[in-house]
Amino acid sequence: MFRFLLCGGLLFSPLLTGSAAHAAEGYSRPLPGPKDGREVEAFADRFFSQPQIQKQLTGAAVVLVKEDRVLFQKGYGYADLAKKTPVDPGKTVFRVASISKSFTATAVMQLAEQGKIDLNGEVGAYLGNLKIPNQTNQRLTMDHLLTHTTGFDYSDPPSSVNRGSNIALSTFVEQYVPNIVRNPGEAYRYDNYAFNLQGYIIEKISGQPFSRYISQHILEPLGMNSSSFSITPEQRAFLATAYTASKEAIPEYGSVPSESPDGGMLSTGGDIAKFMIAHLNGGSAGGARILQEQTVRKMQETRHSIHPGMQGEAYGFETFYQNSYNGQSVIGKAGDLPGYHSWMWLMPEHKIGGFIVVNGDGADVKEAFFKAFMDHFYPKTTVAKSQVKTSSLDLGRLAGIYTDLRIPLWTFRVTIPGDGQLEIKDIGGTHKLREIEPLLFEDELGNKAGFKANASGEIAYLYYNKVDSWAQKRPLPERFSDVDDAQPYGEYIYGVKQLGWLEPAADGRFEPEKPITRAEFIVQVMRGTGITPSKQSPTFSDKVDSSFSGLVQSAMDMGFVQGRGRPEQLLDLNEPITRQEAAMLIWRMAARLQGPVKAQAQLAGETDKWAEESVKYVVSHTLYGPEIVPDRSGAVNYQSKRPMLRQEAAALLDLFIKKLGTS
Repeated sequence: MFRFLLCGGLLFSPLLTGSAAHAAEGYSRPLPGPKDGREVEAFADRFFSQPQIQKQLTGAAVVLVKEDRVLFQKGYGYADLAKKTPVDPGKTVFRVASISKSFTATAVMQLAEQGKIDLNGEVGAYLGNLKIPNQTNQRLTMDHLLTHTTGFDYSDPPSSVNRGSNIALSTFVEQYVPNIVRNPGEAYRYDNYAFNLQGYIIEKISGQPFSRYISQHILEPLGMNSSSFSITPEQRAFLATAYTASKEAIPEYGSVPSESPDGGMLSTGGDIAKFMIAHLNGGSAGGARILQEQTVRKMQETRHSIHPGMQGEAYGFETFYQNSYNGQSVIGKAGDLPGYHSWMWLMPEHKIGGFIVVNGDGADVKEAFFKAFMDHFYPKTTVAKSQVKTSSLDLGRLAGIYTDLRIPLWTFRVTIPGDGQLEIKDIGGTHKLREIEPLLFEDELGNKAGFKANASGEIAYLYYNKVDSWAQKRPLPERFSDVDDAQPYGEYIYGVKQLGWLEPAADGRFEPEKPITRAEFIVQVMRGTGITPSKQSPTFSDKVDSSFSGLVQSAMDMGFVQGRGRPEQLLDLNEPITRQEAAMLIWRMAARLQGPVKAQAQLAGETDKWAEESVKYVVSHTLYGPEIVPDRSGAVNYQSKRPMLRQEAAALLDLFIKKLGTS
């Protein structure tokens, strides 16, 4: 399971795409769904009484609306475990994280209704003096910002948690300006920066602070009196305590920026119900209108899909958990921050909306609840599906390595086993898929995979088993002048090179037997995270290449790299990294991705005490090349204190990526 949380959206997560089921795909007519609150309460009580759910749960608020009324709302578990304070959906305040994006998008659409924003016009017209470098010949529009298809090189800030400093929205947006490196509209990649930029545009056009605009034009008209984008004293009194997976309290924190359009909203279940009712009833709720009917319909249309058989993004909404839709049309919005996880879904055809939020990490209770809800009230009828008869030769153009656009560490290795099927190996394991339409496949669990070709007809993208972005097909790597096919580390070197993390020297050499510096290794690892290089002044005093310093600082901010115990914060970044230091960085990354990692291994030779767990992790997973040979007893001398060579670093990284998810 991956729990790498960042700025209101899951960066690494256990969320899988599942199949994008369209209502016309062959399922029988749906059941009418929930009829009254008692029926929903009986279902919810059964769900939360399950032993495995009770074991995982800290607290949860659940709300279901139908047409223009609240059908059901109830709290389960505790808002505060120590005080035994029960969750009250009408009073308990939660951070709803990226559900904030639905409110930001609603504000954008209000301004579009007034003719102040052209959804298909150039975004630069609304940015004042702010310029976004564009390496393409395509213009960036508000449509792209709303649907996570901007083409930005970075979409996630170095940190999502603010523990004291006040960071203005304008300061944040201007400090972290990305580059447009991919044609806008070409590919989907979850984009937190894009929604902060929308908030910035709202401020520019309205002349109001973002939070004030949202309050005046959405929250106040709907009577959402317990909601805001910065915590108030009244909210703090009812704020649910956030908990880790082991149910340890997480100290209260703020957002980056301080009032963040992408993930900073605090609200209650009762307040979110009012917002859902408005979106299910043509923009009107409780006598207040926040949008026109045609605008609501436009927001709910899905677009920019990778294949017609898979749903794409809507304006401010998404189509996560598609394999649980059971043939229904569903749009929703998920939110994830440390200790807070939420999911809001709308079924416009049935005028049904649901919301669940929990105040604890660990297993994904919200996804389990949604799946159980859909299976109970809108069960799927299985129908026989035909398979496209495709030869291995036809499938061959799909084969290759694909890296996730948001988190390049997540790779998909597509092969053609020769039985008329496709095989995909990713973090979740190895999967067999059959083609059901041209460029649309389905695995043994019903999860769909879609491929997309570029203008030249070459396969460029894959969408499978990860909800928050597509994956890009990687070209075969260019060759280094000093690494040939006979080189024992060549497979590893070109494996990492194909992912785009290695750069040759000016003369085209790789210099495989040269020691790798701490800065170089840190940067190679951080390139795989997709994290934006920090724009803050470095907290370390080493002088390093300017292209390295931002990622090194981001690694420090995230706890992957720590100071060396000296007041001047010298990291010796230009010195060779030892093998045990490199192992420590990989071990910390694995722990951040997959939770605590323990490993059993028999070590020989010298390893410092502080590095033993990390070296055991590397050794137990054989994350090393031919330089390491176990002795007859099975003990491994990792040569922990020796400087790591560039070829050895390539082996460590290549094998780590290939074995992610297997521990």
